[in-house]
Amino acid sequence: MERQSQRSPFEASWNRSVTPRSSDDALLYRIHIAEAKLGVSRSTIYRLVNEGQLVLIKIGKRSSGITAASLHALIERNKTASC
Repeated sequence: MERQSQRSPFEASWNRSVTPRSSDDALLYRIHIAEAKLGVSRSTIYRLVNEGQLVLIKIGKRSSGITAASLHALIERNKTASC
């Protein structure tokens, strides 16, 4: 049986040169990056996910990330609330 040539968007593409994206162009932030961007702990990230304030996406069996859109929305909500 022949394997289909469709690739997952998460698969590394070793056969072509890829220019690294800046972190501002990312669609998904790994948990440790989200922690650093927000200045909070890992447990706070998961609490915000459970409260529905951040969106967690499973990447693989043991990997996950926070959507950039939900992270930026959280920042905007908190920015508006503090003004």
